[in-house]
Amino acid sequence: MNNKHRLLLTGATGFVGSAIQKRIVADGNYDLTIAVRSIKEQSEAVRIVKVDDLNTKTDWSEALKGVNVVVHSAARVHVMDDKSTDPLNEFRKVNVEGTLNLARQAVKAGVKRFIFISSIKVNGEDTELGKPYTEDSKPNPIDPYGISKYEAEQGLLELAENTPLEVVIIRPTLVYGENVKGNFHSLMKWTYKGVPLPIGGIKHNLRSLISVDNLVDFIVTCIEHKDAKNEVFLISDDDDISTADLLKEISKGLGVKNKAVNIPAKFINTAASAVGKSSVAQRLSGSLQVDISKAKTLLGWEPKYSTSESIQKTARFYKLNLAAPKSMTLQRPLDIMFSATGLVVASPLLIGATAIGYLDTGSPLFIQERVGKDKKPFKLIKFRTMKVDTASVASHLADNSSITKLGKVLRKTKLDELPQLINVLKGEMSLVGPRPNLFNQKDLIKARDEMRVYDVLPGITGLAQLSGIDMSTPERLAKKDKEMIDTINLKNYFSYILSTALGKGSGDAVK
Repeated sequence: MNNKHRLLLTGATGFVGSAIQKRIVADGNYDLTIAVRSIKEQSEAVRIVKVDDLNTKTDWSEALKGVNVVVHSAARVHVMDDKSTDPLNEFRKVNVEGTLNLARQAVKAGVKRFIFISSIKVNGEDTELGKPYTEDSKPNPIDPYGISKYEAEQGLLELAENTPLEVVIIRPTLVYGENVKGNFHSLMKWTYKGVPLPIGGIKHNLRSLISVDNLVDFIVTCIEHKDAKNEVFLISDDDDISTADLLKEISKGLGVKNKAVNIPAKFINTAASAVGKSSVAQRLSGSLQVDISKAKTLLGWEPKYSTSESIQKTARFYKLNLAAPKSMTLQRPLDIMFSATGLVVASPLLIGATAIGYLDTGSPLFIQERVGKDKKPFKLIKFRTMKVDTASVASHLADNSSITKLGKVLRKTKLDELPQLINVLKGEMSLVGPRPNLFNQKDLIKARDEMRVYDVLPGITGLAQLSGIDMSTPERLAKKDKEMIDTINLKNYFSYILSTALGKGSGDAVK
């Protein structure tokens, strides 16, 4: 057993929740439990517990076992426009009653801290320019969602007064980042298509935004910081931006010309009111600013990423996502046919190498966890070419003296790769694709993430290996992987396989 705190995360499949989960798993500082409605697959990195809809009857006992901290990001954010439905009542069922039910059960389970992701809507919809909201500003929720969040806050703070539970309330401004939806996504879509949006003249408003990376970083800060308990925090990037400048940054990230039309804000507001869209116009032309001084002074927290770089990063991700890499149509059928045939034809070699491997090291197979498609782990199988006690590192970092006599022969003839045909047959790899890396190669994972390399199966060979590019140059390798993915066709598929069979390429060679 380890001594790490165990966290329960709700809303783990949502925009913010998935980003929290990714960060917690990457840091490795906490054991993580997530609550989901249905379990589609298990994970070695996360404990997954099935929990029914968030309401007063939800049983959290299994999910709360051993939990020290709850990060509650689940919420109802929409109610269908039905005249027979009371929106506020529907929001309250989940956001108020469901939240307080979880918090009360958390108290009984001995949970120490409860972090509640609220909303700036608790403060209101807008501010006067240069007069930001602070934690001391009088709450003024207007819509049913904002009201429900405020009522949940009050219930949690009351619970904190009467129990040992420490409550942290976070009110983020508009959250954006990779995979963002809603109005932010629409702005990127129309800007990328070259539509001349009539909001380029909205230059004299300021809005506080927060990138999901900054928000998650603040949430992580609040998990253990002693001064965060029983406090409310307003949070943003701390770089307020006008609507016109927002479009400029989106255009830069997309790499397109900004075609926004400079129509004065007052005309936009008049036109919007005439068609019943005044609330939309207000969000575009009005100001909404927050002061994050409390987070800075009390917790010593500073946003790590500026609004400008975060918007451009979000736009670049959107653009790459439009052209998400796809495997060649016949690639999987060809992989199955060739890997199955190869295993049968090469069976004498496989048996012989296994037998000699027992005499060489006593452990002929080398099995190692690698990063697969969609960054899911899988067990890569190769013939062992190094001593059993060799450190688990990328090939370019391995010590040449660790290679055994048999290993040198296997590497030179590339016979050490043969067992990977099993991975190909299982659907964990392809014959052609980016070489799978280790989970501890953070720089390479980041570079490949940006290039959408993990959208396809990793492979036994590929363009990078044949070009002599190894994992010591992450960005160069990721770009070459992307080039291969974008140009894959039958001709290249067979060309890469044939070139490898003829002994070309040394991308994974030990230096």
